[in-house]
Amino acid sequence: MLQFLRSDNMTDQGPLDQMDTEEFEHGSEISLPGVTKGDFSKRRVAPHINVHSVQFCPTGQSWCAATTEGLLIFSLDNTLTFDPIDLDTDVTPQTMRAALKAESYLKGLVIALRLNTSELVVEVMEQVPQDQIHYVVGALPIHHVTALLKFLVELLATSKHLHFYIIWVNTILTTHGPALKKNSSQIMSTLNGIISALTSQTRTLGSLCDSNQYSMDVILTLGKTRSFRNESTAEMEVF
Repeated sequence: MLQFLRSDNMTDQGPLDQMDTEEFEHGSEISLPGVTKGDFSKRRVAPHINVHSVQFCPTGQSWCAATTEGLLIFSLDNTLTFDPIDLDTDVTPQTMRAALKAESYLKGLVIALRLNTSELVVEVMEQVPQDQIHYVVGALPIHHVTALLKFLVELLATSKHLHFYIIWVNTILTTHGPALKKNSSQIMSTLNGIISALTSQTRTLGSLCDSNQYSMDVILTLGKTRSFRNESTAEMEVF
């Protein structure tokens, strides 16, 4: 009785020994009276998120939404990464073109790859002199190399500068071959795309070259026949 009535243990809420202070000491709120499990006094309200724009990838593999919580990207590709730290105020098309004007081809290519725009990547690549491709590719970081290969898949299939882009692919595979081999499982779809594009171009150009060869054979044969007729006519006139 004396222990119960000790003034040292008395508080405004009652005796200290009869108070459940375990949850309070761990930073949780005190449960409501009569609650034996959990804390029904807590209220959880889901935050409101506004969506300003939704865009879908043409391949149907991913889509993104611009929301009040930031840019959200959803993709079926597990290797897709979005690194906004790699972007800053200096990564703009203007700085890319300024680097090209100063003949800083590596810097211009890196900026174009960070912007992830096909038109800018093509603009940079087609301004790199052929004798500088080896140096640019050799200094390019490996994560930018894999991104560049993805652009080359499309360029090999659609561009008229086929030989120029084949030089790029050959230089990349020769220079970064060992590093790419270690991550071959992650870029296998890209490598298959390159093989498919080159195979398609080989068939198209092969049939075109065969057709041109047959046409040239016909033209040469007609030329020889006409020349022979002219010689025969000249001999007859002499006699």
